[in-house]
Order: sequence, then C-alpha cells, then structure tokens
Amino acid sequence: MIALGTTTARFPEDGEPPPIALLGVAVLAEELRPAIRETVEYLRREGVELKVLSGDAPETVASIAADAGVAADVEPFDGRELPEDPAELAAVARRVAVIGRIAPEGKRDIVEALTASGRYVAMVGDGVNDVPALKAARLAIAQGSGAQMARAVSDVVLVNGEFGSVPLMVAEGRKILRNVQRVTKLFVAKSVFAAFLILSIGVTPQQYPLLPRHLTLAATIAVGIPALFLALAPSRGPWRSHGFLRDVGRFSVPAGVAAGLGVLASFLVTLNVIDQGLVEARTVATTVLIVVGLYLILPLEVTGGRRDRWVGVLVGSLFLLYLLVLALPGFRDFFELEVPSPGSWLVAALGCAMAIGFLWLTDDRFVPGRSGDAPPVP
Repeated sequence: MIALGTTTARFPEDGEPPPIALLGVAVLAEELRPAIRETVEYLRREGVELKVLSGDAPETVASIAADAGVAADVEPFDGRELPEDPAELAAVARRVAVIGRIAPEGKRDIVEALTASGRYVAMVGDGVNDVPALKAARLAIAQGSGAQMARAVSDVVLVNGEFGSVPLMVAEGRKILRNVQRVTKLFVAKSVFAAFLILSIGVTPQQYPLLPRHLTLAATIAVGIPALFLALAPSRGPWRSHGFLRDVGRFSVPAGVAAGLGVLASFLVTLNVIDQGLVEARTVATTVLIVVGLYLILPLEVTGGRRDRWVGVLVGSLFLLYLLVLALPGFRDFFELEVPSPGSWLVAALGCAMAIGFLWLTDDRFVPGRSGDAPPVP
C-alpha cells in the first residue's frame, strides 16, 4: 500500500513532518479470479481438503489463500524445509494447508505423499513448474490461459480459465455417473435373466420360451430405449463410488431372477396347462418379460415428485408400443407373435404379479418411491 500526499512546508531534519494533504492511496494486491470464494466454499462443503502450493513467500501465499477462503489451521510452511523422509513428508502434507517457496519437485512430492496416504488428489495449475505435480495427480486440471505444457499433461482444461466452472463440472460428472449406475443395473439384470433361463430350462428338452427376435424386441422396449433416456436425464444427489458392484448386484440379481421366474412359469402354464400353442406361449413369455422390464424402471426412477409423471409417460408409451406390435399383422408376423386369448392374458398377468411380488418381498428398493437409488427431484 502506497499513500501519496503534498505539502508546501519544508520537512524538518528531526521531529514530526508538517501537515500533508492526502492525494490518494495505491494498493498493490493480487486479484482473485471471479467466483473463487464461492468455488472454495463449495469444495469445502463437499468435503474436499484444499492445499495451496506456491513458489512465493509463505506469508504472502497464506494471505492470498485466506482471502480466497482457504483457512490454514497451522502456520504456512516453507517448501525449502520439506523433509526427505517419506513418513515425515506425508505428515507435513496432511497437516499443512499452505506451502510457499516450494520447488516444482516439491509440489510433485506433496501430491505423491498425499496419494500414498490414501487421498484422491486433484491438482490445479497453469505453469510449467506445475507440470510434475499435474502428472503425479489422479486428476490434473489446467487453466486455459496456462502454459501449453501444463495443458498437454492435464486431464481437464478450463478453456475459459474460470475456476468457478469446477462446481458445474463436478455436478455434471456426478450426474453422468449416477445415470450410468442406474442404466448398468438394467443391462446386468437382462444378463442375469438370460443366465437364469439357460440354467433352468436351457438344459432340458423343453422348448425354449423365447426366440432371439423376442429377446431383441424385449431388450429394445424394456432396456435399450429406456436406457437412452435415463442416461441423459437430469439427476441430483450424492454419488457413492464405494460398493458399486455390490449395489448393482443387489438390484440386478433379484430383478433378473424374478423376471426369469415370471417368464418361465407363464410360458409353461400357457403351453402345458391351458394347452395353447407354442407361438402363443412365447407371446405370453415375451409380454411378461417386457412388463417386468418396464416395471424395473419405476423403482430406479420414481421419487415422489414431478419427475414421476415423465417416468410414467415413458413406461406407458413403451408398453403401448408393444401393444402396437401385437396389433399390426406385419410386425406381429415378423416377431412370430400372436394376439393372446383371454386365458393367456390372465396367465401373463399372473406371471407379472409373481415376478413383481417376488421383488417386493426381496427388498424395499424394488417398491417405487422407497428406493435409495432414485435421484432426488430438482
């Protein structure tokens, strides 16, 4: 800070200066990037631990970090005094939030020490001296206005140079991961269903309940088209990276088994109990598979809000699409289906009820509105 003033009196050799008229004050300070405080606060709310590594003086770096909202519980550390022992370095990296006078190799060592401590480390940098740390980080983010070498080694480049884009980037990434997880459950459930049929009726001399064209129709209506919408739909809520396979398995295995039970039971009853032909029995099996597959969308997506209407419209439209295939002779003949008799419709309804009832008894997550997998409504 520099103050500028003027006076007409002469300065004495000793004693107080004469009165001075202030002309102005010039403040030399770092200018923070737009939305930096909001971004720092967002990251802290999300449980992200922030570290500031810079080649400037530790006191200067600590002052700027405090202005940005990065609170330092301990005194800033001088990077020239970083210990060489890995255990001691890891302790410093975990304890200290601000490190100044740090060399490029020191930044890399801090990133590697935090990674070795079990942290998921992201590094934001824009200069050549940040390149070693960017290469060592799990996620490297470079400013669009930074050095070419820093942008080349980074996973993400903020083209507009705005650090405030990070919260939007995190939100979009989490939405994609949540949607992929839900879509994965549908595809894995289809695979479990196929395995169930192969192990149950596929090893017997009994006719197989479904032809490849039936599976194609069911997979398109109950999995393929819904997955397209679910993968692009907006969603909110936390993303849980741990236990991904367990979570998918807890949904997909019961869902696939339930669909297999409903399809197999309805097929055998139609064929052997009410003595309908093979084509009609396969039509009933296809109907049950499509209905159960469409039902699985509900526990994944229904949240008790406005989103439910669109989910209902999607499921209803896809079921009407299947009825249209049954109603049009050209499509019906191509897929080797026929319009079921009243008795066959009743068997199909019972097969659907058996599958859905099995799911309800298995876990509350299969009851629409109670699933912990469904994303909160905006």
